[in-house]
Amino acid sequence: MRIVTRGDLDGLTCSVLLSLNEPVDEFLLTHPQELAEGHVEIRDTDVIANLPYQEGCAMWFDHHLHTAAVTPGVQFEGAFGQAPSAARLVYEYYGGRDEMPDLEELVRETDRMDSADLTLDDILDPQGYIKLGFTIDGRSGLGVFEDYFMTLLALLTRKTPLDQILAHPQVAKRCQRLEEEDIELHAALKGYSWIDGNVVVSDFRGLDRVPVGNRFLVFALFPRVNVGVRLQWGPKRQYAMLTLGHSIINRTCRTNVGELAARYGGGGHRGAASIKLTDDADPLIEMIVGELKANG
Repeated sequence: MRIVTRGDLDGLTCSVLLSLNEPVDEFLLTHPQELAEGHVEIRDTDVIANLPYQEGCAMWFDHHLHTAAVTPGVQFEGAFGQAPSAARLVYEYYGGRDEMPDLEELVRETDRMDSADLTLDDILDPQGYIKLGFTIDGRSGLGVFEDYFMTLLALLTRKTPLDQILAHPQVAKRCQRLEEEDIELHAALKGYSWIDGNVVVSDFRGLDRVPVGNRFLVFALFPRVNVGVRLQWGPKRQYAMLTLGHSIINRTCRTNVGELAARYGGGGHRGAASIKLTDDADPLIEMIVGELKANG
């Protein structure tokens, strides 16, 4: 079987759980947009996790609101529903704590990471699985991660203790780089962000290099806003992406950004979402910021 998933902590934890319960022999890391544009050929032996449903797959696990529109009308193996992470659905599907008590902490921390249920300390001084999650977060900007993903997968499926995982040379190197370059992100956020009502907008499209660092740092720097809009180039600068996220410091945003993004061709869940931008993006950005301000 092949696992088709995202290269983040949720996708990693899904892969660990599935590998321990199914005869998995291959992995493909991709993005919802790649599926939507038909760039991924789905096989009848594929397990799709943390991504939208694709007809013909063997199993499907997801918790994102935008996939509700394509929920299959026929029976499928797997689980779809509201949950803090796709990994939570996989975990419960295979018996949860009763069957895999040693993975409870990993799944619990994946829940927190994927739903952004984090504290100020988690942002400024992440520890444990949360720290590990930031090193594999595509929006942190640490670059190519396929080999790194597979290294973590091997360590976790072998039930390697967390302190040994964090001490692994590849992991330690990423942790150190993330800590050092948070300084650069801090400067970029201060220089390329502005507040518009309850919204902080960070426009990195003018930068040659996307800042590396903790994506929640913006809310530590602008604690009075309740939602953030971030603009940056996608892979090879072929298109720009707009990401939306509720503040995890001021948790008063009433807008379901997943539903908002879905109306403009993107998707996500209530607290975080993304939209692929066209060339004429500024009017769309103004409309989205306007709606975020109107809803408060």
